[in-house]
Amino acid sequence: MSAAESATNEPVVVGIDLGTSAVKVLAATVGGREIASGSEFYALQTPHPEYVEQDADVVYRAAMRVLERVLADVRLRGREVGAIGLSSAMHGVLCVDEAGEPLSGVITWLDRRAHAVADGWRADGTAASLYAQTGAPMHPMLPIAKLRWLAENEPALFARTRRFVGLKELLIFRWTGEWLIDHGLASATGMFDLRTRAWYQPALDRAGVSADRLSKPAAPSTQLRAFRPAIVSALGLRPNATVVLASADGPLANIGVGTTGPGDLALTLGTSGAVRILSETPMLDAGCRTFCYCADDRHYVVGGPTSAAGASLDWIFALLLDEVPKEDRFARAIALAAEQPPGADGLVVQPFFAGERAPYWNSSLRGAFDGLDLAHDRRTILRAGFESVVFGVFAVYAVLRELAGGAQRLLLSGGLTKAPLVRSLLADVFELPAVQPHQQEASAFGAALVAAQAIGLIDDAASAAHAVGYDAPTEPNPATSEAYRAAFARYRALVDAQLRLAG
Repeated sequence: MSAAESATNEPVVVGIDLGTSAVKVLAATVGGREIASGSEFYALQTPHPEYVEQDADVVYRAAMRVLERVLADVRLRGREVGAIGLSSAMHGVLCVDEAGEPLSGVITWLDRRAHAVADGWRADGTAASLYAQTGAPMHPMLPIAKLRWLAENEPALFARTRRFVGLKELLIFRWTGEWLIDHGLASATGMFDLRTRAWYQPALDRAGVSADRLSKPAAPSTQLRAFRPAIVSALGLRPNATVVLASADGPLANIGVGTTGPGDLALTLGTSGAVRILSETPMLDAGCRTFCYCADDRHYVVGGPTSAAGASLDWIFALLLDEVPKEDRFARAIALAAEQPPGADGLVVQPFFAGERAPYWNSSLRGAFDGLDLAHDRRTILRAGFESVVFGVFAVYAVLRELAGGAQRLLLSGGLTKAPLVRSLLADVFELPAVQPHQQEASAFGAALVAAQAIGLIDDAASAAHAVGYDAPTEPNPATSEAYRAAFARYRALVDAQLRLAG
């Protein structure tokens, strides 16, 4: 068989990623060759201070439109889809009625209204006790805190709600009539026992819900084959079509970039940031600084997310580059920041404009600039802004290194990492080679490969992603790394000072 014939016969799988700001759909061969793809953006809603919501119907309709187009494109190419895998952002809460219709917006991970609940549980020891079983550090983003907040502050809505679900659960219900949640998303609620892989009753008691008001936990390899006739018709699904639950976007990004051992550190920089490793056993931090969630049927993902990434940079861009069209600001900011030396001439940005998650889990942290000088201009501030985002994920890696040892390379995903300046920053600060996979849509690709593994098309999803290959690494520069060690020390001293003030 020729190489062309082999490529034509290679199975095609689809991954759907329901993200914070966009839905992305990727159809690719199990060897990583893209067949078709599409995306659609949607807006976040901020009806009140600290509230950040999504319209569930807007997201669902966008997902259906993009998926319909991608599947039609695959069919037009004379190909068949072997399976569809599902990925979703974590920590969302949507109130639905008995019929599954939304009663509220989706309360996203960016929402901070439950900060008093989370802070109270951290203060009285509840957070540490729950972390020991769930692996979820306490923060307002967690559904357990949001549910308690709803019970105390919107009791009528809380009582009227039949189920509290996420976006992926709503999509599955509308397709199949079943309320199911994969172990990855379930473990990101703060209410799921890592070891038994079941709802943890003491956590449910704290949230004020019973298990029958949540979806049924199911393994990431769970296969769905019975769909509502309207869905089959709308999407043009074959009679033997298979949808696989897969997992949450973070764990799937690790799989999608091909992390196959403890030396591979997956690093995502987009709207938010994260560093993660895969582990075969649960791995918890004595200081509750890192999360441990289920990844697939047998692996766990260990690491931490930062809120201070692309969202913080966008705020800085809007302040300093308001004359530049929004879609051009990132490129302009990169060009200006590149004109400044490493260390930003002593300027430090603390980019916590919406609090911070790992490794501090402190929603009261706020933004700050330290070391501003009359000689500085917007180029200096932009340079310091990019450096601060990288310092944020490096602070998480410092904790992860204590738990699991040092990594050997960074496997990158997320829009910010496409800029050479950011890749150089990452390599120099982490003092590790920074590598981009050939397939950039890590979460969608991870979902597609988990689906392929579930139906037997491949033996191991992460190994298949690893085999797809990588671009040439960006190697660290020892001289620049030395400058960044000093700059990170200034950054960390500023953070520590604010943490002391915050109590």
